[in-house]
Amino acid sequence: MQTVDFIVLFGYLTIVSGVALWAGGKQSSAKSYFLAEQNLPWWMIMLSVVATETSVLTFLSIPGVAYWGDLGFLQLALGYIAGRWIVARYLLPLYFEEGLESTYEFLRNRWGQSVQRFGSLVFQVTRILADGVRLFMTAIPLALITGWSYGTSIAVIAVFTLVYTILGGIRSVVWADSIQFFIYIIGAFVTMGLLSILVDGGWLTIFAEARAAGKLAIFHGGDPVTQQYHFLTAIAGGMFLSLASHGTDHLMVQRLMAARNARDGQKALIGSGFMAFFQFALFLLVGIGIWVYYKGADINSNEVFSTFIINNLPVGLRGLIVAAIFSAAMSTLSSSINALASSTMTDWIKWLMPDLYTLRTSRLLSLIWTVVLAGGATLFTSMEGPLVEISLAIASFTYGGLLGFFLLGRVKAEFPASSVITGFVASIAVMVFVVSFTAVAWPWYTLIGLSVMVSTSVTMHLIQK
Repeated sequence: MQTVDFIVLFGYLTIVSGVALWAGGKQSSAKSYFLAEQNLPWWMIMLSVVATETSVLTFLSIPGVAYWGDLGFLQLALGYIAGRWIVARYLLPLYFEEGLESTYEFLRNRWGQSVQRFGSLVFQVTRILADGVRLFMTAIPLALITGWSYGTSIAVIAVFTLVYTILGGIRSVVWADSIQFFIYIIGAFVTMGLLSILVDGGWLTIFAEARAAGKLAIFHGGDPVTQQYHFLTAIAGGMFLSLASHGTDHLMVQRLMAARNARDGQKALIGSGFMAFFQFALFLLVGIGIWVYYKGADINSNEVFSTFIINNLPVGLRGLIVAAIFSAAMSTLSSSINALASSTMTDWIKWLMPDLYTLRTSRLLSLIWTVVLAGGATLFTSMEGPLVEISLAIASFTYGGLLGFFLLGRVKAEFPASSVITGFVASIAVMVFVVSFTAVAWPWYTLIGLSVMVSTSVTMHLIQK
């Protein structure tokens, strides 16, 4: 990177941090720090949800998915839309009716504090691992471009993100997410424009060559059990994954609960499904364009976009694209920091040490979780597969069991706490076997975990009766 690139990058970081801090205002309590007085506009929450869930994995890894494959990933996005509609219809109104501050207070209202803390702990471990992958993914291009080590790159991202997250709370996070969403969407369009210049014939040539190679295919056949992009596997798996991620994961539910009312939360959630589909399609097309430009050269799937940025973008424009990478990373990291601090405060400290339920403690927790997430990112420095798939697989590992808690809590039958916890433990045990000893495609993980959790809980309940 040249001096101009660094000026563009650090100018972006300064502007976004400044705007986010201004928007965050002066915090007055722990609840306002985590829920922004439930006064955020629905469209801004929608953009924040999309920016948080897709993160840097969309920007960098999904082009690699299309580079080595086709548009089959879009089938997952269709399932996401269906899953979000179900959450918006059947779960989100309950959360507003019960006035939840943490998603897992829903479990406390059904089974007591032990189950609430159990669900919170599962969420926290899952976030450390899944977001560790996302944060490491950001370090790849920074290491390639600057020559820094992965550890240094991760530390730089974490420090800049912490500044506005720790001071402005969820309001600053959502504002920054909204800006960052547009920054990396602009980065994608800029890349597509550059590809139209670099490839003779522009996008007409790209589409023609991609069609001839079968890279524009969306729906896949084959074995639905083992092939992750079989249409049934991807759509059904995407639906259950979205049910869990946007209905039980505090990372997403927290910002939905910051809406002014349930209807606004529903609009934000359903709208985010369509926005995510558009975004996936955009970055998959970027990957196909790069494949045509490099004529299918052998490139690591996680470095496809990074390699193109380094070798082809002019001075200044490269700084903009790196700023877009920072945008994608910071949107997810800031959301994770705030959600983890919120869960720790509401599910643990609020009940165990109520005197520490303060704004000062909330900020201290944000600092602690930043350090933990940055450390978790170093666990994934040897991954070779597409990291977007690895991240989704990690989340799917526990999502089925978590979703089981919420579905059982939604029915009228009374299940004792011991039966649902036993059901969750059984689902994890089965998932260990499925992941380690079978070739089942990862989109099925959530449904398998959910089925085992619910069936075991029902069986235990019948035995206890």
